[in-house]
Amino acid sequence: MYYRKLNNATMWHNIQKLRDRIKLEPNFIERKCWKCGKDLNIYDFLSDNIDFTSDYILKLWQTPFLEFHCCECFKNLKIGEFKKIEQELPTRICLKCNSLIDIYKFSKFHNYLKIHELRDLWLDSHFKVFYDNLCQENIIRFTMTFLKKES
Repeated sequence: MYYRKLNNATMWHNIQKLRDRIKLEPNFIERKCWKCGKDLNIYDFLSDNIDFTSDYILKLWQTPFLEFHCCECFKNLKIGEFKKIEQELPTRICLKCNSLIDIYKFSKFHNYLKIHELRDLWLDSHFKVFYDNLCQENIIRFTMTFLKKES
C-alpha cells in the first residue's frame, strides 16, 4: 500500500546518473534554503525523494521559480501539518494494550509514510493502530495461532 523500500544499489545508481547529468548541465544552480539560507545539496534532495528519477530531480532543481527548504525548515513545516491532524483527532488507542497514542508517536512508528499518508491512516477508523512493534507482533501471533486452531 504505502510501503516504500530503499534499495541502496538503486540509490547509488541514481546518484551516479545525477552526477553525470550535472556535468552536462552548463548552468547548474547552487541552491540555498528558502527560509534560513543554508546551502542545499542536490544529492540529499535526491535521497529524500526516492520516488523521483534523477532526471526529474535535476529538472526540479534547475527550475528557477521553485524554492526548497533544508531538512530542518521542512521538518518545521511538517510540525504545522501534524498540529492540524492532531486537532482533528488528538489520540488513538492501541488495539493490543489500550495505550493512548498521539500523531507524533504514530509518525515515528511509521516514519516511511508521507504526511498525507499518515493523515489518511490516522483518521481511518478501520486502520488498526499499535503502540509499538511488540503490540503489533503479539496481535499477529495471536491471530495466526487462532487461525491454525480454526483450520
